Amino acid sequence: MESTISNEYLPGIAALALYLLSAGLLWRSVTRERGEAGAAQKDTDYKSRRLIGAVTVLAALLHALALYNTAIVAGSLNLSFFSSLSVTAWITVVLLLIMSAGRPVLTLGLIVFPISAVALALALVFADQQALAVEPYLQWHVLFSVIAYALLTMAAVQSILVALQDKRLHDHRPGGFLRALPSLMLMEQVLSQLLIASFAVLSLALITGFVFLDDLFAQRLVHKTILSLVALLLMAILLVGHYRFGWRGQKAAGMTLGAYIALLLGYFGSKFVKELVLSS
Repeated sequence: MESTISNEYLPGIAALALYLLSAGLLWRSVTRERGEAGAAQKDTDYKSRRLIGAVTVLAALLHALALYNTAIVAGSLNLSFFSSLSVTAWITVVLLLIMSAGRPVLTLGLIVFPISAVALALALVFADQQALAVEPYLQWHVLFSVIAYALLTMAAVQSILVALQDKRLHDHRPGGFLRALPSLMLMEQVLSQLLIASFAVLSLALITGFVFLDDLFAQRLVHKTILSLVALLLMAILLVGHYRFGWRGQKAAGMTLGAYIALLLGYFGSKFVKELVLSS
């Protein structure tokens, strides 16, 4: 029995270690002394990023196997609190890997990879938590909700980097690991793309919620609905402000974080209170 349990935990433990390794390799890559960026340095950076990508892909595959062991109940997703954290972390990593193929977003892994390791560790420790399976007709709504949260997580991390980069440039202190980031203009462009994607997918999550749930504004769901709408509204205002009035830098970062916190409280905040506080 103990051997069986150990075997079930091994993929998750290995994924956790690889996430931390990816974060360490990425930190070393972005903090490496740069000097003159010659061909040899660029070749080293390229090989380093490829190694980080390969390690992270392996971590994501092992994480998926761990989810199969802990987050699938009777053919349906287990969306208990810690299982939801692990699923969301995995989707965030997968989206980050996909986006990094064409955009300079891999640096987000400095925050995403350690958080994913923590989420996975909690899911393994609390694997015996009571399962909360999702009805089949609600799975599209849940899928869009989790993807929207994952995208907004990346947007929130990107907004922090943009704010730091903007502040350092204004203070004429562009040193540190910020030297390894792309230009501020490109970073802001990536942030706006992440916000557009987050807005679109969260809109789909709300639409499918209205379609499949008759009581989206019932007492047990009203806080989630309102906070999700608040997040959607903040993103809409920010996107209009960005393209029409040129909002960027720390103002854009603040509104992005506000939308992220609203969505965080709407989903994980309510699950935390319901499952871990009120049930104890």
